Amino acid sequence: MRRIVLAVVCALFVSVSVTFAQTTNVEQTKDLDAKYATNMLKPGTRAPEFKLKTYDGKDISLSQYRGSYVVLDFWASWCPDCRRDIPAMKALYEQFRDYGVQFVGISFDTDRELWAKTYWEQYQMHWTQVSELKKFKKNTLIDQLYKINWIPSMYLVDPEGKIVMGTVEVNKLKAKLESLSLTPQVSKTDVFPTFEGGQDAIANYYAESQYGSLTSMLSKAHVEMKVVFNVEMDGSVTGARVVEVKNVRGDSKFFLKMKPEMQKRMLDKSVEFFKQQAVRLTNKMPKWKPAMQNGHPVKSKTTVNITFQS
Repeated sequence: MRRIVLAVVCALFVSVSVTFAQTTNVEQTKDLDAKYATNMLKPGTRAPEFKLKTYDGKDISLSQYRGSYVVLDFWASWCPDCRRDIPAMKALYEQFRDYGVQFVGISFDTDRELWAKTYWEQYQMHWTQVSELKKFKKNTLIDQLYKINWIPSMYLVDPEGKIVMGTVEVNKLKAKLESLSLTPQVSKTDVFPTFEGGQDAIANYYAESQYGSLTSMLSKAHVEMKVVFNVEMDGSVTGARVVEVKNVRGDSKFFLKMKPEMQKRMLDKSVEFFKQQAVRLTNKMPKWKPAMQNGHPVKSKTTVNITFQS
């Protein structure tokens, strides 16, 4: 919460050392980092090591994520601005979790049960959550290490353990992640999962199984997607998710005569329709030969490329 102003009768009391600002609609249109992130660690700085505990007492340290990009999300259940940003952070987690980006929520809650109820039951924040369970700016240490004076605050740490950026704006964090050259992560196994007939058989399966919507057929939409999914130990497919969409276009004469804004609406609808198809068709794929680790079948993650053409 970025500012709390307490008024009693006509007296105004303002803390000199720390000011939490609750943003107004006007403030939200400004560069909030220029006001609230000026003391955060600068890009290129070595991210301080820490060891904090999860709800069930497991120790989590920053060093265990070395080799991956890490998002550190500083928040608290009692912070209105934090709760407002949770949907955007959840969307960011869904967008980048298959690209090897790790997320760690660092809470300034003091009530252990309320903290867990908020992140697990109420908001379903399914990334790693840790806390000192001590009062912010009075008893906590992590805020001193990371120069946290405002929440929500976020850091992006690179695979070498250095700060990429510090910000109080989740949209800036999203833009930075989207600017990185990230590729979907697949499982490291001795033998990769295989589909009978190889890539040609995969392409034929999707071509023969797909169908178009009225919108996609009217625009003669072309969409290419990358899907990540799990191949279970028995060869079945689960957890399909679209992680990339590219080369979206409409080729019909009807579509090409439309105004740009109408073209965009039709292509957006087509993309959403094909995303649903991509997930449905992938989860219904015939069984794969599972990956092998030390001579035994194991669950693994892999990707396929799909082309939809109405």
